[in-house]
Amino acid sequence: MAPYWTRPALLDSSRTFQVTLRSLASTAPTIALTSVSEAIPVCVEGAAPLPHNVVTFACTALGGKPGQMYDLRVHVGSQSATMPNAVSVLPQDTTTLSVLHCSDLHLLKPTPDSTLEDRCVLIAALVAHINLLDPDLVVCTGDLVSRYDPDKRALSSEQIRWQIRRVKEILLGIRVPLFVTLGNHDAAFEATRPDWYTAMGGGWKGYTDDYSLDWGPYHLVMMDCFTHYDPQNIPLESSFTAEQIQWLRQDLLAASASQLRLVFAHYDYHEHLPRIMEEGSLDLLFYGHAKGLYPQVLAENTVWDGHLADTQAYNLVHLTPRGIVSERVPWTNLVT
Repeated sequence: MAPYWTRPALLDSSRTFQVTLRSLASTAPTIALTSVSEAIPVCVEGAAPLPHNVVTFACTALGGKPGQMYDLRVHVGSQSATMPNAVSVLPQDTTTLSVLHCSDLHLLKPTPDSTLEDRCVLIAALVAHINLLDPDLVVCTGDLVSRYDPDKRALSSEQIRWQIRRVKEILLGIRVPLFVTLGNHDAAFEATRPDWYTAMGGGWKGYTDDYSLDWGPYHLVMMDCFTHYDPQNIPLESSFTAEQIQWLRQDLLAASASQLRLVFAHYDYHEHLPRIMEEGSLDLLFYGHAKGLYPQVLAENTVWDGHLADTQAYNLVHLTPRGIVSERVPWTNLVT
């Protein structure tokens, strides 16, 4: 259940992390980190049962190279499984951070001429470009797939499942830590929601799946921006819930006062975040979806606006103690 290829564990010098498994056996698991060139044993130090029939194990990796990505290999009794790109060791210097933000990949994208554009080649080009740029990490803020056709009619379950499989195959080629947050297209329909969570992770904690992580002086928060629809593509419910906003407030306030606080979300559908900004606990907001959000509110609260329009392939953001430098690159430039 965790870590997952879409939310890898980032190991600091202590090499400690948690592994969460479905509670299928009473025996302790055997865990190792593997790469092309090495296998690193993991010491399993303790277990704690959690709701939803899962158990979390406290683990320590007995090695690991800074900046290296590892697969996670788990054996429990006679069963075994491997999660690719599940663990990364932080570099020795975390005073700077380069984040490549992408969003709204829409593997089958409706076009104005009433067709569905297959964007597999385009997204594969993005992956190749990411590997050349070699950022510290990548965050994709949702809508990796599409839920409707050019007439806004719901796509078939087969078309959505195909998109989920293909986008996973393509994005697994990224050679740096990748974090994916949920968009309104991704887990839209009840019929294909399990397919999304099986392939992309998350969903096992309960109603929403928000989490945060630290990279030295940078605190990164990943928000679940779900929207659920009925089979006719009529919206039923969407984030943020009151519980999500309360969790976000507590998480940001718990961060160190010296940390920059970055929030990644597909979109603020109901404009809940300004109340968080007014408390002064948010520094940068990264999001995608359609048009930009409340630019005046962001400016008044000195929150850096990281909106990525769907015409842009990515935004490469460099954060240092001296400031922020970013470069937004459109899809047309990437193809050229």
